[in-house]
Amino acid sequence: MPRLKQTVRILGLWLSTSFRAAPWLMTVSTVLVAARAITAPTQTYGVSRLVDGIASDRSSTIALGVAIIVGGLAVAFLADGLGTPLQDTAQERMAGRVHADLLDVTTGIPGLSHHERPDVADRLELVRERAWRMGVGAEVLLWAFATVTNTATVLTLLGSVHPVLLVLPLLGGVRIWSAYLSSTRQHKAWEDSMPQERLVDRLIDVAKDPRMGLELRVFGLGKVLLDRIFVLQTERFERRVAAARWGGKVDGAVRLVFGLAYAVAIIWVVARARNGQASAGDVVLVLLLAPQVDQMTGGIAQNVYWVGEVVRSFGRYDWLREYAKQNSWRSSRGAAPARITDGIELRDVGFSYPGSDSAVLSGIDLRNPAGAAVALVGENGAGKTTLVKLLARMYDPTSGRILVDGQDLATIQPDAWRSQLSAGFQDFVKFEFTAREVVGIGDITRASDEDAVRTAVARGDAESVVAGLPRGLDSQLGKKFTDGVELSGGQWQRLALARAFMRERPLLLLLDEPTAALDPEAEHRLYEQYAEAAKVAAAETGGITVLVSHRFSTVRMADLIVVMHRGRVEEFGTHADLLAAGGRYAELFELQARAYR
Repeated sequence: MPRLKQTVRILGLWLSTSFRAAPWLMTVSTVLVAARAITAPTQTYGVSRLVDGIASDRSSTIALGVAIIVGGLAVAFLADGLGTPLQDTAQERMAGRVHADLLDVTTGIPGLSHHERPDVADRLELVRERAWRMGVGAEVLLWAFATVTNTATVLTLLGSVHPVLLVLPLLGGVRIWSAYLSSTRQHKAWEDSMPQERLVDRLIDVAKDPRMGLELRVFGLGKVLLDRIFVLQTERFERRVAAARWGGKVDGAVRLVFGLAYAVAIIWVVARARNGQASAGDVVLVLLLAPQVDQMTGGIAQNVYWVGEVVRSFGRYDWLREYAKQNSWRSSRGAAPARITDGIELRDVGFSYPGSDSAVLSGIDLRNPAGAAVALVGENGAGKTTLVKLLARMYDPTSGRILVDGQDLATIQPDAWRSQLSAGFQDFVKFEFTAREVVGIGDITRASDEDAVRTAVARGDAESVVAGLPRGLDSQLGKKFTDGVELSGGQWQRLALARAFMRERPLLLLLDEPTAALDPEAEHRLYEQYAEAAKVAAAETGGITVLVSHRFSTVRMADLIVVMHRGRVEEFGTHADLLAAGGRYAELFELQARAYR
């Protein structure tokens, strides 16, 4: 029963999506498809009446047969002429609606935890890869309706000759069942091979990425990569082909049985006609309906396959919708503060990534005072970036709480909180937009403000980058475009830094090694800019700056330095206090200072 309820819900989702996408088009197309579906069997009936009329020399029967045939042709021409463009348009609308809904679902999940779950990743990949199957859902729906209409007409005509003949189309249930089994088998083969699919896609991306071309060639990895892709694709291909081959064999055997059954039926009807128990028109009707019944059964089998595919695709989509609802943080409806008066406090915060039992952070107790510049230092893997993600509320803590002026961050609406943040990251995104857009999207509400964009460019020390572009801020970036300009890593990073400066008074500025591609002098100059901006923000809104850096010349400027080790806070204080304490910070500082001597 639960499975039936789920199927009914998915069918309802499919129907509602189809008619929401194109209500008028779907309604008209349904009528035209139904009309077109009955033309072939109806014309066959007209031919049988025509034959009977000629054999009995009855002009009224001849006229009826001709009228049915001509009427069927007229309906077929009209339905084909109008129906095809309408169905194509409905399909395009459906595809557009599906892609928009998918984007809404995948981007509507407020956190990043779904990226850490293989089951979600597999479903996302399947939905994206097979979104076109949902897109043709409108057309499949019309096909299914046409098949039902056609089947009802054929059954009526066969039954009019003799009820025994109804057994023949009913045997089609075997073929339909085999189509269902084949569809299920192929679907499982696709699902089972999704891990290989995702890995192949990733390896192909690596092979195509110009940034990785140097290492691939230096280390001679090209052939290794191709061999790995070939093995994975072969495994995937063999699994899917085996499922398709099984379905082909079963369908062939079933069709052979059908052929024999229809041969017996035709011989039987001819024998009845010779005995005067059937007319010549009845024989013609059965002869002409035989291939139509075969086509009808094949159509139903094909529809079973496609309906199954679309239902499964909508099922995965429905699962993602439910997952998005359950992970929407709907309890987080509180407003974000307009300023910070006390600070941001972490109380016994622990965190493990989804699907992992090992704690990345544990027992974090830390108070970030309002208006402070806080530096996080520690070895790679100490948990610094994870802590930054928690502050941005990309994840919620597994244990403990993060308080903003005493208010639990988990109660604040995620988008409202993030609208008060700004950030710069080491693994920044290279948005291949115009330079103006690359910077402006740092504050989408002021993206079209020329002065705001240019001010951010200046604060991000990116004026020389913009000046070197052929059309300044209006230059298209990225080699994928004909007129696109490719930038160096440092130039991209300067624009990313400028983007972080678009929000003038953020309550929380997160800087996770955003200057890693710059030289120490440029980094120091930029952090002085950040420090100046942080002082202004601190005075006006109590804004807090959290920076992650391995360069102690930068870290020492912070008001509070937090030393992390293996997911815990080992020590904290000012630069002078930590040096005097002679702990891990002093050790790391001395190691770096020795390297510069």
